[in-house]
Amino acid sequence: MLTTLRLPLLAPFLALASAQTFPDLSTSLIQVLLAQYNDTLPDLYKINPATTQIIESLALPVQVQIERNSYVYRSGAQLMLDGKQWTASGANVYWLGLDENVIPPAGQPFYAKFNASYPTHGRITEVMNTLQTMGARLIRSQTLGVSVGNPLSVWPALNQVNQAAFDTIDYSVFQARQHGIRIMAPLTDNYDYYHGGKFDFLRFGGQNVSSANTSVNPPQVQQFYTNATIVGYFKDYIKDLLTHVNPYTGLTYAEDPTIMGYETGNELGGPLFGDMDVPVEWTTEIAQYIKSLAPRKLVIDGTYGVNKTHLAIPELDIFSDHYYPPNNTKLQDDIALVATVNKPYLVGEYDWTANNPSASSLQSFYGLIESRQTMKNPVVIGDLFWSLFMHDVPNCNIFVNHTDGYELQYGNPLNSAQNNTQISLIRQHFFRMMGQTVSSYLPAVACPGNTAEYTYL
Repeated sequence: MLTTLRLPLLAPFLALASAQTFPDLSTSLIQVLLAQYNDTLPDLYKINPATTQIIESLALPVQVQIERNSYVYRSGAQLMLDGKQWTASGANVYWLGLDENVIPPAGQPFYAKFNASYPTHGRITEVMNTLQTMGARLIRSQTLGVSVGNPLSVWPALNQVNQAAFDTIDYSVFQARQHGIRIMAPLTDNYDYYHGGKFDFLRFGGQNVSSANTSVNPPQVQQFYTNATIVGYFKDYIKDLLTHVNPYTGLTYAEDPTIMGYETGNELGGPLFGDMDVPVEWTTEIAQYIKSLAPRKLVIDGTYGVNKTHLAIPELDIFSDHYYPPNNTKLQDDIALVATVNKPYLVGEYDWTANNPSASSLQSFYGLIESRQTMKNPVVIGDLFWSLFMHDVPNCNIFVNHTDGYELQYGNPLNSAQNNTQISLIRQHFFRMMGQTVSSYLPAVACPGNTAEYTYL
């Protein structure tokens, strides 16, 4: 326990927190801290003098916590953290706020119509430990931003806030912070899924429309973008989400640097699948509104594809696309297009499985991304595979399954040799994106593992 008497012992380290950026723990800095520590504290507090190694062990947690409480920001066509280039590779973990894959024990919240339930804290912790072991820096999660339209949602109905629905979101943000991982979250979804999306807002606004998640939808779906009342409802939801105070951190989502940014939506479009019919006016209004609530947040364009008409919107920081399957030519074209406005580009989703014979290999796909990281303006900042599932914690003997054929289950003994080869390639790539080299070996991850207060990756 820290007492008032002991607080001066930390003074040399806490003073570092007032710096504009935390300095590297160089030999010269360590010597300065060592001299300050040993000058008066041992005699005053009857403690043993420190050594270089002890000073390093005391300073490192302070440095890590300051970095975790610092914002990722954009500088031209790259992202930065604490004055250094920051890459954004990781995973989609869409179910962190609300799941559709597990039927909980009797008595736990469950909405049978959509098979919806809250993931356990143990599942969330295990995923964070897994991602840290894999070398990930970023999570993209729909249900940390999209939560409307069913009884377990943040917004079960128009302007009704369900405080209980925040707990798994709060805990996910807290655990990501503890593991040194950042989050981006879409704010709505193009499809009529269990966690909600634009069709819920359309229905809130009196539009009797739903989607069978097919390639063609009725023309009135454009009311989501053009009807001022419906746009106002969406902004009300965004405000309720971003101004929520997380009890684990004491910060609103707008304030917390763990949430790197918000995406205007997931795979947004118009009546026809892939048409990118998302009006400039709507995108500008939503991006400006996010920035008004959270000025330090990055805003990602949620159009499905790089929308040329959006490139000039100043409030958009990052553009993105999804790859089913990976395609090197498309990747190069997307990078070249976004480079024209000197902004970053993110591979927001991709098929990692190598099951599609027309896919570019992961080695070549990753090679294109990695080769740009030494450039002055890399443009492409990283990639996020679709999607990660682990155990049905507290049952650490069963992995959670999903039905789309893209679930990655790290460490599952039933994985095929091909799956483990692909997972190893992903892990090696993530570490290379951080300037580190690891072997093809896949280290085990404890289930559920610890909450990582003292893990410094």
